[in-house]
Amino acid sequence: MSLPSGHARRLFLGFTFSIMFLVVLGLLIAHNTEAESSNFPAKSSLDNYPLTIGIPTADPELTINFYTKLGFRATEGFSGGLDKVCMEKEGTPYKLEICHNRFSEAGPLSGGVSGMSFRVKNVPTSVEDLTRKGLRFIETNGTRDGVVYASLNDPNGISIKLFEH
Repeated sequence: MSLPSGHARRLFLGFTFSIMFLVVLGLLIAHNTEAESSNFPAKSSLDNYPLTIGIPTADPELTINFYTKLGFRATEGFSGGLDKVCMEKEGTPYKLEICHNRFSEAGPLSGGVSGMSFRVKNVPTSVEDLTRKGLRFIETNGTRDGVVYASLNDPNGISIKLFEH
């Protein structure tokens, strides 16, 4: 089968331009992706993206006092009409948002976070220090899969584990 004169040439040019278009498009996409990724650090850090945990509570003062004993400090207080205090602790990936829940006076809160874990250098020393500060532990010398841990609950029933690894 032969093509009428000029058709072969038009098909060849159309095919060539299509290939060139796809190559240029691919290069533009690759260039944009490279340019966008160069605006970000090569390695992301948990320090740059803390895990924010909302803790609803009927008694924010008691909850703030508890987490202060664990080494957290308030970074933002109640402001802008919001009943929320932000707390952070250096060396942890957590940022806490203590939220005053005025509708929970009747009983424990449901939903939300159920537990957090913190790595410590020495569990018995940490337990002793926190006990002196008035915190009560549920378990002080647990071991699971070779990991030593201690556990306690915050005033809202959230399980806190201290572990050394």
